[in-house]
Amino acid sequence: MPNDKFVLFCAGEDSGDSIGEPLVKAIAARFLVKGSGGTRMQNAGLEPLVHYETLPVSGFGDVLPKYFKLRKSFSELKSALESPNCVGLVAIDYPGFNMKLVKRAGELHKPALYVAPPQVWAWKKKRAAELAKNPFAKLAVFFDFEEAVYHEAGCNVVRVRHPFVDVRNENGRSDAAIQVLLLPGSRKAQALRNLPLYLNAVRNDENVVLVAARQDLVSAFERTLRRMGGDSLLRRVQIKVAPSSAEERMAFYRSAENVITAPGTATLELALSGTPFTVCTKPDLLTYCLGRLFIKTKFFALPNIILDRLVFLEHIVPPWSGLKTGSMANGIKENVAQELSKKLAVGRSFDQLALEFLGQLVECKTE
Repeated sequence: MPNDKFVLFCAGEDSGDSIGEPLVKAIAARFLVKGSGGTRMQNAGLEPLVHYETLPVSGFGDVLPKYFKLRKSFSELKSALESPNCVGLVAIDYPGFNMKLVKRAGELHKPALYVAPPQVWAWKKKRAAELAKNPFAKLAVFFDFEEAVYHEAGCNVVRVRHPFVDVRNENGRSDAAIQVLLLPGSRKAQALRNLPLYLNAVRNDENVVLVAARQDLVSAFERTLRRMGGDSLLRRVQIKVAPSSAEERMAFYRSAENVITAPGTATLELALSGTPFTVCTKPDLLTYCLGRLFIKTKFFALPNIILDRLVFLEHIVPPWSGLKTGSMANGIKENVAQELSKKLAVGRSFDQLALEFLGQLVECKTE
């Protein structure tokens, strides 16, 4: 292929950065790779076109303050997609950008691979019908319940083996070196809303570690700790940046006695590592009100949704409320990690998915 042809990637948060890393590696062997992605995707060969740090947002209330920056980033990615040198799109989660980009790719007759598409099983089911109208879009999903919804809508959808299943995980748990581990989230606004809630819940615990998903969150966490409890709280709560590899993260989680975490893909890693945890989040007011109106799922923590039962405690705290002091983590059944692994181990590997997409790109180029 000519060396100026490229594939556009769009990932807008840390979970997408993890998912996108192996796909970037595979596709960068044949094409240039440009777009949006975090450190993992950039180290794998992605040339960034936008500032990734501005992209992670959670809820409607968090989008508004960043509206103009987000609009500029989207415009730059859309322009790259429309370039004659762009041969295809890999979209990962992040529906605010990716629904529009996938639609535009279809209008341009460019192949689009959408990995972890919108959660239409929870709300906005009409998005599935919209994606079904695009003959150039292929969807890759991790869970059986979302595959069923997209298949029913008429989408070109395939099941993908979740990458966490292949992470080497030692049997049993190591001796607990950390009393409580706090994972308030990878999106800055979400994490800063959750953090006071988490700290109040564990104010009687001594050995507390606060996890920053990225280095740029550390200073924001330090300011919050200093504001809430001064230097004494900074000494009591240790801040650590999350390990970059899934293997290191699982080992880190196994060293904790209890965990409080925001919802998201971290809950899958925690469940697969066999670590007791509770899921807790405080949405912004607008998201909370709209969620109460439109989202009708029984659970919001991914392991509970996948297993279709309440295994891990979960709390959605109203924006005007708080959380009671005390242990927030509950035990888990011994067979949960194995049961979860079995459900996530279905489908194509990421290598197969990348090969199929590369074949589609070559086909389109030669026609």
